[in-house]
Amino acid sequence: MATSDLPTRTSADPALDEETLTTLTTRTTRTGQDGAVTVSVAGEVDTFTAPTLRSALDAELERRPPELMLDLRGVQFLGSAGLAVLVEANKSAGARDIVLRLIATTRPVTRPLEVTGLDAMFTITGDPQ
Repeated sequence: MATSDLPTRTSADPALDEETLTTLTTRTTRTGQDGAVTVSVAGEVDTFTAPTLRSALDAELERRPPELMLDLRGVQFLGSAGLAVLVEANKSAGARDIVLRLIATTRPVTRPLEVTGLDAMFTITGDPQ
């Protein structure tokens, strides 16, 4: 079979889009009079979507809030690229004297943090307050 005879799939192929494209949404809100910020994340955090999360967190860290809460309760998958973003955000927050807190209650988030031992690096809570 010649190479040109092999089936090809393009991004215009609806089946490919459904199988490979993941979504991620972030929403930033101010909480409290102390200037704390919450970034709520929903969807899958993987190789394709981690840059979106990284950009959202970098933007908020540049504003230097006293506290940044990352609400991960809407995350359905947290891959290694997402874990790397969390580690980078934690380091960046620490360098700026910003308290970073994760709001995580679901197994798709807590399990990867526990398995990798990263749960010890973060302040993790189930309560957004």
